[in-house]
Amino acid sequence: MEAPSQESVLVLDEDRSLGEVVPPGALERARRASVAAVMSRPTGSWAASRDSEIAHGGFGLLVLDGVLIRRVGVGGRFGAELLAAGDLLRPWQHDGAAGVLAFEMAWQIVAPIRMAVLDPRWGARMAPFPEVAAELTGRALDRSRRLATLMAISQQPRLDRRVWLLFWELADRHGTVHPDGVHLRLRLTHEVISHLVAARRPSVSAALTRLAKRGVLRRDGGEWLLSGPPPDAA
Repeated sequence: MEAPSQESVLVLDEDRSLGEVVPPGALERARRASVAAVMSRPTGSWAASRDSEIAHGGFGLLVLDGVLIRRVGVGGRFGAELLAAGDLLRPWQHDGAAGVLAFEMAWQIVAPIRMAVLDPRWGARMAPFPEVAAELTGRALDRSRRLATLMAISQQPRLDRRVWLLFWELADRHGTVHPDGVHLRLRLTHEVISHLVAARRPSVSAALTRLAKRGVLRRDGGEWLLSGPPPDAA
């Protein structure tokens, strides 16, 4: 297992929304207590279960920067979730490892990541500030909500609509509004999109072409641009 870098951060400074839940009178003490080691990894496949052992018994790894994909598959078909800053990871809880069905699981880093190591010592230092633990629990529940939303999107019969709904779901969290539309700075390959919408990559490529011809979604350099109002989810 490769050790974290020598870098350390105050987690409540890096992740401002965690600090916002702490009462003002306790915030400075909570900031100082929130120091954590940082683990950085480049793009490519990630041996997550091995790396995460350093945080075992604690809260896990908190993504500070970057984007990664968690893929789960069976019989050559895959589903996926996209994870980014603010998400809490506990990869030692391997999907399907002890289940009846032998699921495949793989992690792919699509933009270099920095993660704070929230190990047992970090949890002990933050114990006087239970609001932080409650917020991290809420983050985990929010991941389950997003997965349910992806499941609902994947049930749409028309692939164009599935892709369009997916991009607006991602834009809700990661997008920024500009005069020409919503800009989404995420490195999404056609293959990654295909896993997120439960479709084949060639079909997704064709759907993206059709959406571009309609003028509602196009790739602009390293960004995606969504034009017009969001779709009616009904």
